[in-house]
Amino acid sequence: MKFIKKTYKWLLTLGLLVSMGSCSLFDLDINKDPNNPSSADFALLLPSAQLGAVDFFQGLNYSALGFTGWLSSSDTYDLNFNSYNGSWNSFYSGPMKDLEEIIVAAQASGQNPHYLGVAQTMKAYFFSILVDMFGEVPYSQAFAGGYAESNINPAFDDDKVIYEDLIKLCDDAVANFAKTAPTSVTGDLFYSGNITRWRKLAKSVKLRLLINSRLDRPTAAAEIKAILDGGDYITAAADDFQFKYNRLAVPDGRHPWFQSAYVNSESGFTYFLHQPVFEMLRDDDPRLPFYFKRQTNYVLNPEDPTDRSTIPCSQLAGCTYAYMALNPNVIKQLYTDKGKTFTAADRQYLAGFFGRDRGDASGVPNDVNYRLSPGTYPAAGAYDGPTAGRTGGTGANRAGDGIVPFITSWMTKYYQIEAILALGIEGDARTLFEKAIREQIAKVVALGLASDATAVAPTAASIDSFVNLNLKRYDEAPNATQKLNVALRQAFFSNLGNGFEIYNAFRRTGLPNNLQVPIQQIRNFPLRLPQPAQETTLNQNAPQTPVAFDRPEAALFWDKLKFSYPR
Repeated sequence: MKFIKKTYKWLLTLGLLVSMGSCSLFDLDINKDPNNPSSADFALLLPSAQLGAVDFFQGLNYSALGFTGWLSSSDTYDLNFNSYNGSWNSFYSGPMKDLEEIIVAAQASGQNPHYLGVAQTMKAYFFSILVDMFGEVPYSQAFAGGYAESNINPAFDDDKVIYEDLIKLCDDAVANFAKTAPTSVTGDLFYSGNITRWRKLAKSVKLRLLINSRLDRPTAAAEIKAILDGGDYITAAADDFQFKYNRLAVPDGRHPWFQSAYVNSESGFTYFLHQPVFEMLRDDDPRLPFYFKRQTNYVLNPEDPTDRSTIPCSQLAGCTYAYMALNPNVIKQLYTDKGKTFTAADRQYLAGFFGRDRGDASGVPNDVNYRLSPGTYPAAGAYDGPTAGRTGGTGANRAGDGIVPFITSWMTKYYQIEAILALGIEGDARTLFEKAIREQIAKVVALGLASDATAVAPTAASIDSFVNLNLKRYDEAPNATQKLNVALRQAFFSNLGNGFEIYNAFRRTGLPNNLQVPIQQIRNFPLRLPQPAQETTLNQNAPQTPVAFDRPEAALFWDKLKFSYPR
């Protein structure tokens, strides 16, 4: 009898593990009770899908931020057909497989409309990320391998056709959220089952899809206006679509940037690029000590051979910012032009802002204990107080429970600003611009104060001064395009943590138009990611001669600009 009980417990545990991994190892008819339709399975599948989707997002986020001038990741565009095999495979075998399991089961039962709406909304958002990055991908046949009509060679769908279906998914999700559900949504790591917030998200995802595709969609303006007039989308921080990490060290549930920069003995994070750092210094941006943590105040000596090989851009000509502590042009703009005296202490301060110019591929010296590290936003690291210090190690003031901002109230305001200035939709873009800046600063400061007890909130006067500086630039812009340029420059700074928003906006508009041109470009600006080699080899229906990612014909259907730097 004891053996039977133990065997039963073992089988039950195995069943739960199989369900959590969404692997169809057995074809058993279970959960047929009409009074409890598959709710336990959904409660396990949903958090698995959400965690997997977060990992997928973060995996490609480095490249998106590198393409657009924030990080040195992929900033020379040295990509190949093996660069993204892992992200591609994990997307289809992990979170999207789990979501598809929920969608298929919920549609079959007809008794879980809220779970169905959640899964449809997530599919619309995260599949749009995949399409925005890769263009044509398997979609309509992507998950047929485990069902009755098996298809392990799914066809690639046109990116425009996929977008149309994702927009429809958002509408279907809203309709499902309006239905009465016999069971509440549990296991939800994003909104804790709050269907009102999920409904707002579904409409916000649709708004994002319409903004992306507005240049190819004749009805976009009317559809966007309908959402904005309805008002039932993300407009306040309380409804932000984001993921918050935890503070656990074992298993490590902290922000991946935190793990790179703080869990190791020294910072293992990649390089921040110099241009955004310089502009935040120049503009007295109140977010600066929350975004970055300096590790050092040691000023490298270019006469010393070891120091010289460590100095940024020492092996490459053409840098604009180079080693800011010794760059006379940088010092002039940050100090002399502002009527400030540049002191030895100021030089030590600048020495801590150790990054790279865009496209500086000089090699990686032994400089991890110099590199500028991520601060309290979005990684929940350390606040950059008056004294620089090593970021390695996890002291009491280093939390790690940072966030991933997927769609936020300030993002939807930038969508609306673009709709007003580019599509002529009625609205006050200037007022929205001010609100977007202030809302994002408030988010940055709140996370910083919660992450590090030594953090100091910026004064209201410093925030006002920064906001007024940008409003002045907006007012002085001579036309709608230039005003949009000013607004999207601030969207660039606000979206640290979500490079997809910057990458998409840049491909749509070519704005902001002052991004540093990479010093070295191994390839042209990537208009999409290269099709993974594994898919080409293993999927008989994959394009066997995929278009080069940096050629004009690689542009997505909504990308009419087909941007390329002169070479």
